[in-house]
Amino acid sequence: MSIRSLPSRRAFTLVELLVVIAIIGTLVGLLLPAVQAAREAANRSKCSNNLKQIGLAILNHESSKRSLPNSQRPNNGAARIAWVTRLLPFFEEGNLGNRWDFAQNWSSVTPNTAAGFTVPNAVLAMTPLPTFKCPTSPVADSLDGDPDTGSTPSGYPAADIKAVVNATGNGFATVGLFCASTDYSPTTFVDSRLANGGTINDNRADVAHTLAQGAQRSGPADGFMPKDYNGTIKPRLADVIDGTSKTIAIAESAGRPYKWTRNRRVGTFPVSRVNAGGWCRPASDFAFDGSSADGTLFGTGATGAINITNGESVETAPYQGAVYGTEGTSEPYAFHAAGANHVFGDGSVRLLASDVTIRIYASLVTRAGGESINAD
Repeated sequence: MSIRSLPSRRAFTLVELLVVIAIIGTLVGLLLPAVQAAREAANRSKCSNNLKQIGLAILNHESSKRSLPNSQRPNNGAARIAWVTRLLPFFEEGNLGNRWDFAQNWSSVTPNTAAGFTVPNAVLAMTPLPTFKCPTSPVADSLDGDPDTGSTPSGYPAADIKAVVNATGNGFATVGLFCASTDYSPTTFVDSRLANGGTINDNRADVAHTLAQGAQRSGPADGFMPKDYNGTIKPRLADVIDGTSKTIAIAESAGRPYKWTRNRRVGTFPVSRVNAGGWCRPASDFAFDGSSADGTLFGTGATGAINITNGESVETAPYQGAVYGTEGTSEPYAFHAAGANHVFGDGSVRLLASDVTIRIYASLVTRAGGESINAD
C-alpha cells in the first residue's frame, strides 16, 4: 500500500497579519479626516441653505407687511413676540402660525379659548423648526425655558428635564424645559461697552450703543432688526443706510441654551447656561459684545468677535441683572472650524472668519453707523 502525503496549507504568519492590520489602520487614518471634512462641508452647505431660506423669508415679510419681522420686547405690557414667530407663515409653517396667539406671551400656559385658541403658546413652542438648526451643532434637540417666574408657574427648571404635555394637549402635566431652540438670531445692536472712546482700536467699535442693554431703547448702533420696545419700532429696508450687503441680518449662535466655549461645553446645565435659545423668545436675539479669548469677559475685556463662546452664563450675567436686564446673553458662535455663517440684509449668506476683528464685526452689525469697511 502506497502512502501519499497531503500538500501543506499556506497560512498568514503573525507578522504578516500585523502588517495588514497596520496598513488598514493607516488607510483609515488617512481617510477619516477626508470623510469628516466632507461631512462638515455638507453640513456647512446645509446651514448656509437654512440661512438662505430665512433671508428670503425676511425679505418676503418686508415686502408683504412693509416692515422687517423684528422681535417685540415691549416695556408697555404688551405680549412678547419673537421674530421667528412673525416669520412662521413665510417658510411653510403657516399652520403653526395660525394656532399662535399673538395677544399672549410666548410662555403662556393658558389658551384663550374664547378667541378660538385651543392650545397655549407654551405647548406650541415645543415644536422643533429644522430650518433654524445648524446640522453641525452637536445639540440637535435642545430645549430652553423661561427665566421669568412671573410668566410661568415654575420659572426655569432646576434640572435638565423636559416638560410633559397633558393628555388633552392643552397644557403641561409636568413642568420643565419647553422651548425648542434656534441656532440663528438677529444681531440687534452693538453693546455700549465696546465704545472706543474716540481712539481707533480693533478691540472696540467705531459706533456703539449709548445705553446699557437693559435700558430697552433704540439707539445709533441698532442692527438690521432692532427690537420693538414700545410698539413703534417697525424697521424697514430703507433704514439700512449702510447698505443691505454690508449689514448682518441673522448670525449663528449655536448650541444654546448650553454654554459653549471653543467647542467645549462649560459647566453643569442649567446652572451654567446662556439666557437664550428658544426660537419663540425675544431674548434669543442678541446685542454684540465680543468676548475675551477664554470666553469669560464681555464688552470691556473683549478681544475677539466670533466663535469663542456662544454667550455669557447666567452665573455671571443673572436674569434682571445690572448689565443685561431681561435681555439675552448670546454671542455669535458656530461649530464650523473656519467661522460662522451669516445672512446679510440683501439675502446673501457669507461665512465670516473666526479671526474677524471686533471693529469690523461691529461695523457689519450696525445698519446706519456710517463706518467705512470692506465687506469682503
